[in-house]
Amino acid sequence: MVLHINKVLLVGSGATSIGNENELDAAAFEKLMAFKKMGTKVLYLDDNPFSVVSDEIQPADVFMQPIDLENIVNLIIRQQPDAILFSVAGLKGQALASQLIDSGILEEHQVALLGISVAGLQTVNNNDMLRQTLTQINERVIASKTVESEDEAIEFVREIGFPVIVKPISRSHDTSRIICFNSDDLEAALEYSFDRAYINQCSIEQSIVGYKEIEMVGIRDSNGNKILVSGLEDMDPVGIHSGDSIIFAPTQTLINEEYQRLRTATFKIMDTLGITGSCHVQFAQSRTNEEFYVTKVSPFFTRNTSLAAKASGYPVAYISTFLEAGFTLAEVKLPAKYSQIKPLMEPTLDHILVKIPLWPFEDVPDADQHLNTIMKSVGSTIGVGRTVEEAIIKSMHSSQFSPRDILPSVRSIDDDEIISQLIHPLASRILILIEALRRGFSIDDLAELTQIDQFYFYKLNQLLKAQKFVQDNPLTAEAVLTGHQYGFGDGMLAELWQADISAIEKLNENNHYHVTYKEIEPSAGEFLENTNIFYSSYELENESQPFEKKVALVIGRGGNQLGPNAGADYYTSQTLIQLHKSGYKTIIMNNNPNAVSLSPQLSDKQYIEPIQLGNILNIIKLEEPEVIILPGNRHYLAKQLKKRKGLKIIVLPPDQDVAQVVRPKVTTAIDFFIDGTEIIPIASISYGVASHKETHEYNTNYQLPMDNFVNDQEGLTIIGKEKLTNGEWQGLVQVLFEKHDSGSYEFAGIRPIRITETAFLTKATGINWVRVLVKKYLTGVDLERLKQDLQLRLKPNRYATMTGRFPFGQLGARRHAGASTQEIGAIIEFKSVE
Repeated sequence: MVLHINKVLLVGSGATSIGNENELDAAAFEKLMAFKKMGTKVLYLDDNPFSVVSDEIQPADVFMQPIDLENIVNLIIRQQPDAILFSVAGLKGQALASQLIDSGILEEHQVALLGISVAGLQTVNNNDMLRQTLTQINERVIASKTVESEDEAIEFVREIGFPVIVKPISRSHDTSRIICFNSDDLEAALEYSFDRAYINQCSIEQSIVGYKEIEMVGIRDSNGNKILVSGLEDMDPVGIHSGDSIIFAPTQTLINEEYQRLRTATFKIMDTLGITGSCHVQFAQSRTNEEFYVTKVSPFFTRNTSLAAKASGYPVAYISTFLEAGFTLAEVKLPAKYSQIKPLMEPTLDHILVKIPLWPFEDVPDADQHLNTIMKSVGSTIGVGRTVEEAIIKSMHSSQFSPRDILPSVRSIDDDEIISQLIHPLASRILILIEALRRGFSIDDLAELTQIDQFYFYKLNQLLKAQKFVQDNPLTAEAVLTGHQYGFGDGMLAELWQADISAIEKLNENNHYHVTYKEIEPSAGEFLENTNIFYSSYELENESQPFEKKVALVIGRGGNQLGPNAGADYYTSQTLIQLHKSGYKTIIMNNNPNAVSLSPQLSDKQYIEPIQLGNILNIIKLEEPEVIILPGNRHYLAKQLKKRKGLKIIVLPPDQDVAQVVRPKVTTAIDFFIDGTEIIPIASISYGVASHKETHEYNTNYQLPMDNFVNDQEGLTIIGKEKLTNGEWQGLVQVLFEKHDSGSYEFAGIRPIRITETAFLTKATGINWVRVLVKKYLTGVDLERLKQDLQLRLKPNRYATMTGRFPFGQLGARRHAGASTQEIGAIIEFKSVE
């Protein structure tokens, strides 16, 4: 039954972290679009300064506050929503939903909990109850118990034996799972887990390390209609966290009977728990028989729900929102681009998607780099192809192990170290697997050492054979054809042969080798859909037709990494929004499965491709864009593209390498927007100022306006304008100062405003500075209106603070002062000026 929801409270995900990238904000964006379609007013709670969603809702309905029980209760009392939705708030949201139920506030104010039954939620949030429930429906679960003391833990382990896995009962994202092989391991794991638990409890479960890890993503409506969106297969076995595993969609090594059993189990679990919307279930599948275990049930949106949506082209978050609101699958009407697909049709894939994780070890070198049950990756990239080999090579190249190479080499490692890393894998695992094959290790031995299915070694071996053929036949038509069939782009071939890419382009023309593009859509070509999501191929038919009106091509930043991280994707998303407002047909090229910028509603066309020169040139040749927008960190691409005549290249945000910083310590900044000769002051910033809940340990905390702004801001603004009058600087610029103990200020340099600070500036001032910057370079800015908007904010009545978040604890690194290059996320808070 469709619920009558006039107003819904949508709870966001908070700061990005390991295990929580941009996928939850991306899902929230699609849910917002669905609620708008229903005519439902959305209230949004989130303290993530890089949230795209919060910029798309009326400011009065956005609450930039910590996501905790107190704030949610206050919002329910003040705003009186009809319903509340936690499905894009991760594990933290799931815990808060339980607390709300226990408090009675939902019943008192007649607020409907969307997405899962109350009983189902209580079951999922209690490991023992979940095990009991699954056992009652004849789904096998591993032996598990929640313990409150070391003695209780030891007694349970005596019953089930080693190895076991210990997990803290955590409010936040579940990335800490420690495998224990003996009593010493157990003692250390319990100490760690009890320290991280929000209550004095942790979970101990039987280890099934070495089983295949299979994941299923399904959706269900309130009438019990269900479909499976996609199955996913982790290349790595159970024992390596799924977030750190290479993942394939669809599943590759299951026979049909195994697949159908897991599909049926997924549906049975969703029915039992009363789930409406999406559900992600993880299984451990035996390698030798039909036995499997249910290892995790996530009745909310996850990074692998996002992966299933990207693989299938099925709009999971959008459709799930209607289901959560009480619509049945038969009643959901998809956007016009899905001309034939009906939500009840189960997706079928005619392509392969491969995800490769990205790790932060260059930025946090003292972290434990071993891959185990604790997640350490901070991002991922995907490759899509017709074959497994093609998808693997695209995802490897997208992950930029070495953007100037084909299959990066680890030949300097000796055999003993190779064997050690096969047994105890590090982040460079796929390179070790390839090197082991190159050295002649047998596939049987490699499968035994790694517990990776032989299938994947055969595929990697095929890539090695293809690479050797290409290397042995430089600049020949046969080698180009073979390279294309295995996913080697023109830029990759040029690097391999140390040739200019124009030589490869000439070979293509002479031999009529033309790149074509295939559509990612849920019917596997059964219907003519218009999802406008494409990947490259060298088949005969091209399914991507260029637009007739003016086109802008935006190059995304790829997978999340430390530093700009979520802020970079925020920047890309806002660029797309402004381009659309400026009358452009927008095309995004990106390979980050968790990117908000890949939300279907944000662009007219999407290309899931490695962000490399050859791939970009192919798209430019087909689409003939009027303007190409590149991120500021793509120096090589910017240089090469600017060599090409007739291309209008805009680099946003501007390259930080042009910064002129003359003093090592910066405490204060005055921000300006410069358009031609017009220099407009925006705001003042103090650095190193933490929110009231934080320490001053890190140096990436910002406050707007600056300390003592009433007395000091005007004088610093005058100095700043004098420093900028030479006309060298344009766009968003900061003049930096160092404040001495005496209270005096000294000029410290000039730089373009950084990505993260631009997002903060937008949230703090209420003016979207990314969009202002895009307008400057395309259509021009109405400076008088901009000044009027700023005039309203010259006397702020509140402080805005942004506090950086760092992954040191999750990575097992020592806790030290975090630099901006090590930041994984941030929170934003507001407080009154006293």
